[in-house]
Amino acid sequence: MKPAGALVMAALFFLTGCASLLDRAATNFANDLESAIRAYDEPSAVAAALPAYLLLMEARLESRPNDPGLRLTTARLTGTYAALFVDQSGSASEQRLTRRALAHARIGACRHSNTLCGLEQLDFETLEQRITELGNAQVEPAYVLATTWTSWIAAHSDDFRALADLPRVEALLDWVAATEPGHDDGAVYLYLAVLNSQRPPAAGGQPRKARDYFEKALAASEGHNFLINVLMADSYARLMFDRDLYVALLEEVMQSDSDHPDYRLINQVARSRAQILLQQTEAIFD
Repeated sequence: MKPAGALVMAALFFLTGCASLLDRAATNFANDLESAIRAYDEPSAVAAALPAYLLLMEARLESRPNDPGLRLTTARLTGTYAALFVDQSGSASEQRLTRRALAHARIGACRHSNTLCGLEQLDFETLEQRITELGNAQVEPAYVLATTWTSWIAAHSDDFRALADLPRVEALLDWVAATEPGHDDGAVYLYLAVLNSQRPPAAGGQPRKARDYFEKALAASEGHNFLINVLMADSYARLMFDRDLYVALLEEVMQSDSDHPDYRLINQVARSRAQILLQQTEAIFD
């Protein structure tokens, strides 16, 4: 049997024979899957297999639409696939995936806590007041909502209506960072950095804040997460037209031999992207 056929058969097995198992532990299964994905060192294998599991999670949501954990985990997995395996930034595919991830995150966050319902519809002053009502139990759903929202904005960065959501998402991420700075190994700072790299200073952007957040993210990951370097080069250094910083960040990725299990997949993707970006240096900064 060809590998693609084996993948389809595996998906059918999970959709039939394991249905009752997933009804009892779908969220735990998805969390275990996320851990396995992070530690896997062959991106092409994950890229080929992950869509089948995304469909599996969507299938479970058909019968468990009000399960907040399942919704939020499906949002995370969908966002991961869009971020790591959709080649062209801003493509129709990335936009569809981030839109789906955000929809799941909004439903999951709302099912988890009424305080997180309809944040996109609030004016900024009301949103800020709503955020003050959140507690520690809302950190994870707020974080998933904010990060999938960030990815959606990045995929729609040519749409002024999407960019108008930047202050809302930043306020939510600021709250997560203040409430639990080490959440997700400090990756909250990476999302704040990306948000603040979306616009140049002349258009109201705050690149100084972006750099501070990138440096906090680097410190939090203790240098293990190479994707921070890549995003800092591709967003902040390019935005500021800083060729030296751009090259230094990417060359550090290419020269590092770190093999931290929590970052194996991300770092393999980061190395591939760093190589491509280095080859584009002359075209970007000429």
